[in-house]
Amino acid sequence: MSEKNRVQVLQKAIAVLEDLSDRREPVGLTEVAKATELSKTTAYRILSTFVESNILMKDIHGRYQIGPAVVKWAATYNRRSGLLEMSRDVLEIMRDYSGETIHLFVFENGRAYYLEKLESPSPLVMRSKVGAELPLYSTAGGKAILSALPLERIESYLKKTVLIERTTNTITDPEELIQQLKIYKTRGYSEENQENEEGIRCVAVPIVDSNGFPLGAVSVSAPAYRFDDKKAVVLGRKLAQETAKISLRINRRHLETIKEGF
Repeated sequence: MSEKNRVQVLQKAIAVLEDLSDRREPVGLTEVAKATELSKTTAYRILSTFVESNILMKDIHGRYQIGPAVVKWAATYNRRSGLLEMSRDVLEIMRDYSGETIHLFVFENGRAYYLEKLESPSPLVMRSKVGAELPLYSTAGGKAILSALPLERIESYLKKTVLIERTTNTITDPEELIQQLKIYKTRGYSEENQENEEGIRCVAVPIVDSNGFPLGAVSVSAPAYRFDDKKAVVLGRKLAQETAKISLRINRRHLETIKEGF
């Protein structure tokens, strides 16, 4: 098999995993093949290989779902980054304080991903999913991360990113976004009001290292109808206070690691 064919097979396998990770219930071969635009023969081979490796599980009805090996991978990643472990109590404090949905984001290689999600006790349907990438320019979490970046990094990001209008409130003017990010940096928290998803408003604070570089962010999200300007200020300030604890822990661990090296 040529190198090109190997890459194509890998891309197809990744497509299958992506499809199954988006589903809440086990699905059959036909559904997977249709969603990934693969032939049933190809889809079956990929699914069978993953089942043999415990990457997927197959039930008695022939339906597939994500398996325990993936959980192991996630645990390995979380142990390596340590971000989730050092953030857990802060996420719980903010959920209990706000009564709303809390997200933890990780920022690596210029991209941000949902690392954890604590659901609100109140009914709220959000499309966010752990492991998914989030747009930096239209989400509070993404804008919190951008606000902590040096101006040249922000400008570089904007040069290669098309600011798509995700809702009628999305900021698509780069200069306007830069000015907004400067305000957020000074204020200590960012926000977005129905800019990424209709009906959802959020505030967020970056998690930074000792140099002020963003490693991730924490956000509070709620339906816009119960998240007015006054509540945004209260939660934004509280979130900034609590998230600072995570940054402090990360920096302390970094110092301890350096000391151990001597």
